[in-house]
Amino acid sequence: MSENKHISISKNIETEDQTDFHFLRRTGVEYIEKLGGKLWTDYNSHDPGITTLEVLSYAITDLGMRMNLNMEDILASEDEKKDIHTQFLKATEILPSRPLNEVDYRKLFIDINFKSGHQRPIRNCWLVPKTEKLYVDCKTGKLDFKPIGDKVKDFDVKGMYDLYVDYAEDIDVEDINGRKCEKSNVNLKILDRYHTNRSLCEDLAEIKEVETQKVAVCARIGLVNKADEELVHAKVTRAINNYLAPEVHFYSLKQLLDKGQTTDEIFEGPLLDNGFIDTEELKNSQLRREVRVSDIISELMKIDGVKEIHEISITGCDNVIKQTNDWLICIEKGKKPELCELSSFSYSKGSLPLNINDAKVQEYLKTLKREEEVLREDARQNKELVLPQGTSYDIANYATILNEFPDTYGVGISGIIGNQNPEREALAKQLKGYLLFFDQILASYFKHLEKVKEVLSVNGDLKRTYFTQALKNIKGFDELVSNYDAESDDKLTDSLYEELDNSVERRNEVLDHLISRFAETFSDYTFLMKSLYGKSADEIVLSNKENFLNEYQSLSKDRGLGYDYTLIGDSDNWNTDNISGAQKRIARLLGIKNYSQRNLSQSPVSIIKTENGDGKYSYTWKIKDATSSNIVLSSVNTYEIEYAATKNLNEAIYQTIQIDQEDLENALETLEEGQDSYDLIGNIQIRFSGGGNYYFDIVDDTDKKNVMATHKKTNPYPDLNTLKIGIRETVKYFKYDFTEEGIFLIEHLLLKPTAKDYKLMGGIGCMEIGATFRISFDIEADYSITDPVKYSEALMSSCEEDCETDVFDPYSYRVSVVLPGFAYRFQDPDFRRYAETVIRQEIPAHVLAKICWVGDRLSEKQTAQNDLSEFEVAFKKYLSDKSKNNTANLGNSIQDLLIALTNLNNIYRPGRLLDCAIDDNDGLDGKIILGQSNI
Repeated sequence: MSENKHISISKNIETEDQTDFHFLRRTGVEYIEKLGGKLWTDYNSHDPGITTLEVLSYAITDLGMRMNLNMEDILASEDEKKDIHTQFLKATEILPSRPLNEVDYRKLFIDINFKSGHQRPIRNCWLVPKTEKLYVDCKTGKLDFKPIGDKVKDFDVKGMYDLYVDYAEDIDVEDINGRKCEKSNVNLKILDRYHTNRSLCEDLAEIKEVETQKVAVCARIGLVNKADEELVHAKVTRAINNYLAPEVHFYSLKQLLDKGQTTDEIFEGPLLDNGFIDTEELKNSQLRREVRVSDIISELMKIDGVKEIHEISITGCDNVIKQTNDWLICIEKGKKPELCELSSFSYSKGSLPLNINDAKVQEYLKTLKREEEVLREDARQNKELVLPQGTSYDIANYATILNEFPDTYGVGISGIIGNQNPEREALAKQLKGYLLFFDQILASYFKHLEKVKEVLSVNGDLKRTYFTQALKNIKGFDELVSNYDAESDDKLTDSLYEELDNSVERRNEVLDHLISRFAETFSDYTFLMKSLYGKSADEIVLSNKENFLNEYQSLSKDRGLGYDYTLIGDSDNWNTDNISGAQKRIARLLGIKNYSQRNLSQSPVSIIKTENGDGKYSYTWKIKDATSSNIVLSSVNTYEIEYAATKNLNEAIYQTIQIDQEDLENALETLEEGQDSYDLIGNIQIRFSGGGNYYFDIVDDTDKKNVMATHKKTNPYPDLNTLKIGIRETVKYFKYDFTEEGIFLIEHLLLKPTAKDYKLMGGIGCMEIGATFRISFDIEADYSITDPVKYSEALMSSCEEDCETDVFDPYSYRVSVVLPGFAYRFQDPDFRRYAETVIRQEIPAHVLAKICWVGDRLSEKQTAQNDLSEFEVAFKKYLSDKSKNNTANLGNSIQDLLIALTNLNNIYRPGRLLDCAIDDNDGLDGKIILGQSNI
């Protein structure tokens, strides 16, 4: 059987041929032999062709030498905005994450300190899942926190936690400025940190202080002759206290690297203010369930100055647990062992007993504590991986190859030496012109090398992907080249490479490379966008990728983050970016331009319904600028059905968006004043009136004479330049600013009343056998089968199959995702399927999402009477009451929100139901074919 061999790519595939002059010369000669060996046989150094080859080979070795510079030197720049620190995300920015597990949260809370108070108020803490059981009476459907009724089922609410805190011993002691770090202040700090870092569908129930169980240790200890007994006693008490309740230490980056930990291990979890905590050390610092004499002996013998232990014993101080073993004491679950005042220690040197000076011991303890603070400060200051600081060289500086030729060629700075005649001048100019081609190519290579730092920067904003630079120090250059802009490299680049540089396509490739560094991809999204936006898809996708990269630090770190419901400002609850990390990441992956929490039903688009005299209605539409409320586009025709108006609206938007930017600019440059007619620019038709005014409309893609919409923001335009600006702004607005899209996410766990206040809120709810669940009603009311829960009061199914067998938990790890189904892309069934896949992939695996595509636009004459707008009103009120902990109103807010959630209806694009055998030529898209379509 053959051995399985792993296939790998070598890390070093560089041949270094570009710096080997002899290799380049030899390879060039071999190529010349193959190309013109029948005509050219003399390859000695005196041959002008070989001289030219040698000069070019030398220039290539110069380029190769610069390519072989240290990477930090290539990426260095004297411009701070382009230097190496702007081109990479630092380790502290990209490697840490929000807390995901118990260890992460423990690190976060142990890291708490006060700038003007206690430096370490929390010695240790433990996050424990909270067991909260809800009971259901399967006959009446009532819910309660205690068993009720004759036939009771129950379920455990998951995602709730209690935090047990081991506070510092001197937490309530005044400092030198008379300030106390009270436990209540520490708890507020804990809550603030928790809600800033709260995971999706989780919540903190209570903060509890760890109870103590007193233990007495008595020992007679022998010391070495030179030992300082007070220092030894200080270390003994610290060692025993640390054994009973292990203390967690902070380390600097260097200390953990010296311990053999890798960078990704060190930065795992949240980034702390005070350095790093060793994960394994933290995992081992659990509450002890037993105290052993042998362990204490082991700890004491590690102390410098301790020679022997003559006698040692342990005992309980409060007789809570009866001690049956002299060598071991059991500790109650959830309690922390602590030395009591019955403990005693005596020391001797040989047969001589020692007296301990307590005041001196206290001084030593303070010194040891100060030493710890010094180490902690070092850990606080040294937690960043330092980027290498390179030396900035003028990498792009290029010296022409003409000046490297022997003077006899007459192409260098010295010109023709000796017998100067017209023939020699002509030959020299001819050779110069021939060599300028190679000169310009080499100059471009050197310029590209300089621009690497900008092309591959995550913060890059380049508009070009090809580069060149002007040739300099060439004698008689103006006689050889005309219209050569040596003052501006950018203009020269455009004149030479504009036709070659498809900057949108090439920048997309560069961003794909940068995105792939983070194991992300936009390939499926790009393919889908091409079917939606045609030629302009690359431009729009490029903008989406740039937004994604610019926000990647947050999109990566915060992907499992819930929103902070404790922020009480109005701007923190609505028209805000205070949303879950999952929403932000999903929005950027789907190319949603604006993910803020806002009223989506109040769209810049209005569908206008007008009643005709015959009792029928007609429909038109218009689009307003979101900032100025000016009309950007409006329909020309009226439609008998709303769907036809909506279809025309979407087509007009599509025809505007899909205009390629480069084609647009080329077409605008050819426009001239006063023409009677103008060619179409994409699907934009320009009209010129006899009065000297300009207009533009959007026409149908299939019938160019059919005007779909007219531009009304500033029509008419008084001159051609103003018209060009208007066309550019309109196309830009629809590509990059116009949006009807957004996303809402509701965590069901936060809709659950707490056990403490549920009666004040009107109860915790009612389940009805069959299919419903409702909340925030008086639990004393009689909800019998004869009074069923209405559909409008239902959240979702209360029973998975049969309530006699199992009950449904509507709270634990469940979310509702609400999106506006009327937006252009959100109407497309393929995009919906893709979006739902992305949503389910990006939401944590243990969270179940219910996805709704809902709503309709509000017209000018309509009031807010549709399901999306009602949901927005209820959700906004709930967020406000939740943030302010408004117990009196929160019950009603939750009830209204649940009603609004159950009233949400998925909307779909109208279609025609067809048999699969029928050939239908109707223009109505969205055909629904029996056996081949699903909703």
